[in-house]
Amino acid sequence: MKLEKGIITNTQLMFLIISFMEFMVLAINFVYPISKESTWIAILVAYALVILIALGYTAIAKKYPGKNLVEINDIALGPFIGKIFSALYIWFFFEYLIHFSYYFNSFWITYIMTETPRIVFVVFLMAVCAMAVKDGIETIARCSVIFAILVGTMVISIVVAQISKMELSHFLPILDMTPKVFIQSVHIILTIPFCDIVVFLMILPYTDKNTQIRKPVLLAISLSTALMFICVLASTAVLGVRMGTSTSGTFAATREIEIAAILARVDVLIAITLLITIFIKITVFYYATVLGLAQMLKLRSYKPLIVPIGLIACAISANLYPSDMEQVYCAQYIWPFNASIFEILLPAITLVVIALQSVWKEKGAAE
Repeated sequence: MKLEKGIITNTQLMFLIISFMEFMVLAINFVYPISKESTWIAILVAYALVILIALGYTAIAKKYPGKNLVEINDIALGPFIGKIFSALYIWFFFEYLIHFSYYFNSFWITYIMTETPRIVFVVFLMAVCAMAVKDGIETIARCSVIFAILVGTMVISIVVAQISKMELSHFLPILDMTPKVFIQSVHIILTIPFCDIVVFLMILPYTDKNTQIRKPVLLAISLSTALMFICVLASTAVLGVRMGTSTSGTFAATREIEIAAILARVDVLIAITLLITIFIKITVFYYATVLGLAQMLKLRSYKPLIVPIGLIACAISANLYPSDMEQVYCAQYIWPFNASIFEILLPAITLVVIALQSVWKEKGAAE
């Protein structure tokens, strides 16, 4: 039974991915303390790698048009192994759901409303996301078009406003790090801001032209990367070596904006605009979690799972880490390896199995 009856256009898919990935303007802060003024180089290397990985994702989806990740696993890997893979993916999506909820909560309390209890923002965010998930993928996609344009416009405006504060000398020295540290930086960028688009294997079948998904996916990745690249260049030119000492380099750079002593302290508005993107981020993972779980449990609808999953996510994410520094450490040294299993290893196994099955079928037909 098809649990999602909504259909989105390929253009809406592109904007949905852009809006989903725009959050990396904030997520890139995990890398600044490691790669510092050379972060922009790590972004370019990670972009080249994610294009190859995205080609693999779209190859899997195009092999089984109209089927989402849970259905593909059952067909390609068999009912037993397929369900193991699906259960692992669903757990992974839920992990991202609670981790990004914690990040939202932590960011808002640290920089904006420091006296507010942690549970307040998590509950508010989860309630809004739950309403969007309840309305289905069409509603989420329509919202993403507005958010993608809004955030993109704001980021470009911020960069223009920072021009007077920029210094090219802040980019020196270039690649002043060991190969190990550079690889670590690329790995973090690849797994956290980029390859979490594996979740879209749950959404790609609900496009009106699901056999022509490669172009909108690659275009969305390229545009999102360009936006992040511009933002990182601007932040580096403004802060220089301070990039490595700030807990949020992107946010700190916006505090340098002051035009004619009139336009100043616009960081709150910027925070509100940028954190809009986390709504799409969490909503997509929320949607994929309940949809996949409903399919595995053979339910007639995923909607009965929305409230229970949301309550569990709130309870866990409100106090997921003992401190914010624990989350930073996890993002830099633990999470990239965990994410690599689900974003690279499991899809690679599925792709190899699909390729072997195609070879066997051709041999069988030839005989």
